[in-house]
Amino acid sequence: MLESLIAHPQTGEFSMELTGLEDPQHMWRRLIAYLGLEDENVIVAMRRTSETLLRDAAEFVVGAYDYLASFDETASILGWEQEMDEEHLEERRQFFATWMARAIGVDLSDEFARYLFQAGILHAGHGPRATHTPPQWVMGAVSMVQAHFAERILHYGHERELAAIAIGGWDKYLMLQNYQMLAGYEAARKLDDGPLTVVIKLYGKLQAMAEREEQTVHIHSDDMLADALRKFFNYHPVLRQEFFEVSWRAPEGDVEATWSTDFEKVYVPRQGPYWRILLNGKEVRYHGGFDQPLNAGDVIALFPPGR
Repeated sequence: MLESLIAHPQTGEFSMELTGLEDPQHMWRRLIAYLGLEDENVIVAMRRTSETLLRDAAEFVVGAYDYLASFDETASILGWEQEMDEEHLEERRQFFATWMARAIGVDLSDEFARYLFQAGILHAGHGPRATHTPPQWVMGAVSMVQAHFAERILHYGHERELAAIAIGGWDKYLMLQNYQMLAGYEAARKLDDGPLTVVIKLYGKLQAMAEREEQTVHIHSDDMLADALRKFFNYHPVLRQEFFEVSWRAPEGDVEATWSTDFEKVYVPRQGPYWRILLNGKEVRYHGGFDQPLNAGDVIALFPPGR
């Protein structure tokens, strides 16, 4: 039986382990493999239809927002019950056009995965206009893009076998994107879940990476520091790579475990010149660790080495 790879804390230090962190970047790559989007034949077929899809892309973007403005629920979400806001409409069309161009280019990069995750966060009401778009309407919009792609590929008369492979590839690729946006949406909704709030202040390069100096996190009255940190690092997954080292914990008892299902991923702050976490001015490594209660108005500070 493989023993736990977690290092024992040094004398005088509290154990600081964080579990339950989602990994949308890893899931993006695993789903690419699972959906067969690493198959060169599929990617070639999709890219051979890309020029076809670009022909009518601008017209589709314009028509999509005309439709959203005409449908009661989506018009209400966008604040267009009476009439369209032209400035808002232009912003939306630019965002949709940018996304569609990258999608038609069959972008499978990790950077695009982060872009989609952030798009999901914006749909949760975390954008500059605080517009909350529930996932059913995003999923519906993606399904309309799928239908449009299939109709255009058939309309322009692509060879039957190529069309079948390409349409199947586009369907899977768009569902992959939908998952990534949903992951961002759920992370944002969890960040907002709870009647109380604490503030996480960022220092050093974390500010540039998160594009902010602090983050408000909602909590419940019985939440621990670990709960707030979990919400924060699920909302800002890119930051955890700087802050934590990953270890694996084997299941207890005489259990035949597999890496894919049973080993628990555990995040611990980096050792050596380590990152520091302070709760109300006290370094939690020496004052209570992650398993200590939080109160409304608490301030959590994340410092890089040397600060």
